[in-house]
Amino acid sequence: MVGWNNKYEVIFHERPHRPEWNAIFDVTDPAHVKQEGSAQVDAPGSFDFVSSLGDNAELVRFRSGQGEAVLNLHKVKAPTLNTIQGLDLHGSTQRLGDDGFIIASQPTAQSTPMQSGSGDPTNYQLVDISNPLHPSPLADVKQVREEVTNNDTGTTFLLTADGLYLIRRPAVEEEYDIHEWQMSHPG
Repeated sequence: MVGWNNKYEVIFHERPHRPEWNAIFDVTDPAHVKQEGSAQVDAPGSFDFVSSLGDNAELVRFRSGQGEAVLNLHKVKAPTLNTIQGLDLHGSTQRLGDDGFIIASQPTAQSTPMQSGSGDPTNYQLVDISNPLHPSPLADVKQVREEVTNNDTGTTFLLTADGLYLIRRPAVEEEYDIHEWQMSHPG
């Protein structure tokens, strides 16, 4: 498993009796990778890297079903692991640019979260990562029957029995508007 910050790469070693130790490598010159040492991370068990949360943080998921956490690599020789409070769902994760992500629960073994028309309703949890070291759950959307994303505007539509929920990404919308204006006003 690999995580990194601007200069170092952290390799997570699977060790049956000591899963908390990480090897640290200086990768600024790929032709001369050097081991810089190792660091201990206080983790309740083995975890997998899910997604980058910027230059110095990684979203990780514990294999034992104990949830997700942020691995803070700002001080790579002394990384910290912070669990995300209020994160209730455990399932597949979909990034929403640099500002957030959606976690979709897996209600049955046959259904695939975030797949349009899978048949079984899926529960979603929206998480804000504008402050990557302290992600915060924003909203829960229950019993989603259909999920569609407009890639041009970044808007995700979640259809439930209670109505339609929109997850907007204003920065993507603005980029789309600028692109459309430029295309309609050449020269």
